Amino acid sequence: MATEIIMPKLGMSMEEGKIVRWLKTEGETVETGEPILEVETDKVNMEVEALASGILLKILRNPGDVVPVTEIIGYIGEPGEIWTPGENDQAPTAHQERPMAPESAPQAPTTPEFRVSAEQGIRVPATPSARRLAAEKGMDLSTVEATGRHGEIRARDVEKTITVSATPLARKMAEAEGISLSNLTGTGVGGRITKEDVLTRLGTAVEADTTLPANDAPVRKKMEGMRKIIAQRMLQSHLQAPPVTQHMRADVTELLALRKQLNEMMEDQTSINDFAMKATAMALREHPEMNVSVDGDDLVYHPEINLGMAVALEEGLIVPVIPMADGLSLTAMARKTRDLAARARDRRLGPDEITGGTFTVSNMGTFDLFAFTPILNPPEAGILGVCTVEKQLQMAGDKIEERSFMGLSLTFDHRAIDGAQSAVFLGRVRSLLERPLEILIR
Repeated sequence: MATEIIMPKLGMSMEEGKIVRWLKTEGETVETGEPILEVETDKVNMEVEALASGILLKILRNPGDVVPVTEIIGYIGEPGEIWTPGENDQAPTAHQERPMAPESAPQAPTTPEFRVSAEQGIRVPATPSARRLAAEKGMDLSTVEATGRHGEIRARDVEKTITVSATPLARKMAEAEGISLSNLTGTGVGGRITKEDVLTRLGTAVEADTTLPANDAPVRKKMEGMRKIIAQRMLQSHLQAPPVTQHMRADVTELLALRKQLNEMMEDQTSINDFAMKATAMALREHPEMNVSVDGDDLVYHPEINLGMAVALEEGLIVPVIPMADGLSLTAMARKTRDLAARARDRRLGPDEITGGTFTVSNMGTFDLFAFTPILNPPEAGILGVCTVEKQLQMAGDKIEERSFMGLSLTFDHRAIDGAQSAVFLGRVRSLLERPLEILIR
């Protein structure tokens, strides 16, 4: 009896998915839990695993097809089993009419392909994308730490190992935004990554596909995928929640000095955003009235602090979630934010990594904004905007000192939170940033 392969529902808002590619061909052996195809949703790309062992009996939908959730897209069966169309099956295309592989044909390997290290003479399991990336960079795969489900090296593992050349400002901006420098192409001298390369990756210098035709006619482009979901959620946020935004400035002179010392001493680098995320999580634990959401006529107080982190993509915005963020150390927070941001930009997050948030932090400091109005991420009742750091002169006794100030912009749902409550909370975030040792020791 053949096992159906269906388009999975990978999130509450998902109604359809796009088949990116099949990782197996018809007639190939598959094992339970083995990835067999890659699907693109409105937010992430996901590998779909086989729910049964056997052979990939039939592929019903091709790469590029957009398929409603739960629709049958293929079958897994036993060797020698003959597939016959059912009433719920889509008519096969020409691509799908190729003959089945005979039972006696050699089967493809069911484990990741191995590559032999010339230097060490060992067999190294790696995915095709990891092998390709390693070959491009001239890397020995035996030097890469594997994180794959079956012990194989994946492309992200190779990326983490690559050492790249970048200007200090570009490196600082990449750290603040959680961008993997290995994903960037340097345009500086000798291929060095510059500030402009980082901004291009963030989408500020990416040319939109909206070039006007010669007759100056307007261009109409249908919103779909991620942009369509963002539009729906932002309209929902604007119509349902009465937002109020408050602004404060934090003196982060000591924080910058402490961060510099830490980064000189430790292998795990921390960004200003990591301090802001950690301070926010700590303040939310002390002020549970901010860690709430509105559900009809009820206020829901969340016992866990699941902190969302807004990440800019070329095609929109995604908010990966750090569960129980208040329990992480500063260095653990830094590792988590870098990992999530890098995988978010590669659209490699799982559905459980973009759901369940209770509060969000959005960092726009890279774009030199001293204040802005972040929009709520429903059903959350609060979002903190982190702004740029500015140097200012101020009096200290009878002397003039140069100090560094960072803007903080807090938007809250006035149905759930009052102005005084939010001001106290924002003040606590500011005090933690101004006394960074308290962040470090907790």
